Amino acid sequence: MKEKEKDEKIKGLGSAKLKLSPKEEKEKENAEEPEKTYKVPELKEKVLPDPSIEKMTKAEALAYFDLPEWASKKDLDDQFWKLGKTYRAKNDEQKLADIACAYSIASGERDRKQKEEKEEIESKHFLGKSQKEWQNIWHYYWWVPVIVAAAILFVSAFIKVYFLEPKVDLRVASIGHFEYDDAFLSAFFSEYTELKNPDLQYADVVSENSEGAKTDSLAVQKASGMMAVHPDVLVFDMPSAPVYVNSGDLQIMDEEYEKMKATWSEEDLARIEPYVYSRARFYEDYVTNMPEEYKEQMDPLEPQDYEDHVYGFIIRDKVDQLSLGFDVLWKKEDSAIIVGVGAGSGDLDKAIDMCEMILSNIDTMRDTYEKTYPYANTDD
Repeated sequence: MKEKEKDEKIKGLGSAKLKLSPKEEKEKENAEEPEKTYKVPELKEKVLPDPSIEKMTKAEALAYFDLPEWASKKDLDDQFWKLGKTYRAKNDEQKLADIACAYSIASGERDRKQKEEKEEIESKHFLGKSQKEWQNIWHYYWWVPVIVAAAILFVSAFIKVYFLEPKVDLRVASIGHFEYDDAFLSAFFSEYTELKNPDLQYADVVSENSEGAKTDSLAVQKASGMMAVHPDVLVFDMPSAPVYVNSGDLQIMDEEYEKMKATWSEEDLARIEPYVYSRARFYEDYVTNMPEEYKEQMDPLEPQDYEDHVYGFIIRDKVDQLSLGFDVLWKKEDSAIIVGVGAGSGDLDKAIDMCEMILSNIDTMRDTYEKTYPYANTDD
């Protein structure tokens, strides 16, 4: 009896369905599903135009569209559009190919392409490409050689400045409405200093004036470039100096002037006078008359901006100016130059020493100048 119950129990287990996991059920479904087959669509064979149409002349192609030789492009387009609409409706692939070929001939497109192909074959080739191919390459990739050339120039300039040329040991920037001959200061530095490679730059900049002189935008850009490299010694005319006081480019030299008064001879001091100014005076002289939109862009004045300081030294004597190489072009009787120190100089002590050396040796440079130009001190 027990054996019989056991057999029936085993039979019941065999007939029961085993519960599968989701993963097993998915695998079972994929195994039972018949493999799908995809039919690759057959490629349509391209319909070629009738060979007799391909051989047509332009006049024959126009006649094919029932048009005279003098027909306009619009007439041809209208006929082509009408026939195309008709043959598409009939699904006539052969006729569509024929009218497309005839249109290419009638419009002159076929002859143009044939002419270009002939010129392409007959033209000179360089590195396996024709002149036209090189023109196309230049049209799309002109920027590549430009960037390469710019990179070469940059690298060359870098190598020249930092490896081949001697390092600049003093920068003198002269900005104002004057003519400038750097030979005088160059000779002075060569004879009386140990400088090996002084850089003397100049820009003829016309600041606000009442004499009708015009400002040159290129000169202004050049002056901005000169100031960007932080010169050591600065030379300005009278109208230009206030702008650079306001921008903070001129070093305050109050202490230096006190030392000069204590150590220089009266003769040397008599050749110069301190250029005393302040940002507040700049606002009073220039900002007051500016349009409101420009005034709003100016920084508000701080208490220290009202203090006057010595920002350089004025040289008024004409021959003294000429002996330094400066011929001021202003017609005003009080035209002068101002020699100062750049606040951004990388070596302020050296810049101050060189500035004072120039100012204290004006008499020496004047003697040299008058030997070359003995009548410089005359009215003529």
